[in-house]
Amino acid sequence: MKRKNTAVLSKNYEWYIKAYTQRYAGKWIAIVEQRVVASGDDAEKVYREAKTSYPEKKPSLAKVPNKEILVLRAET
Repeated sequence: MKRKNTAVLSKNYEWYIKAYTQRYAGKWIAIVEQRVVASGDDAEKVYREAKTSYPEKKPSLAKVPNKEILVLRAET
């Protein structure tokens, strides 16, 4: 089961680094199936909101930077 969760989180991460999320600048976002399902200033509240809406899923949580940043990823 751990592999499945890792794959889901990787898909959400890949989506996040490519998606235009500036409308959430400075906020925490919860991502489920490559969609933002909750956002706000408090990471714990955002996560709980996502889990309430999608109890069978494992949301990914990310803090959207206030400005554009460069994300580098090493291939393994």
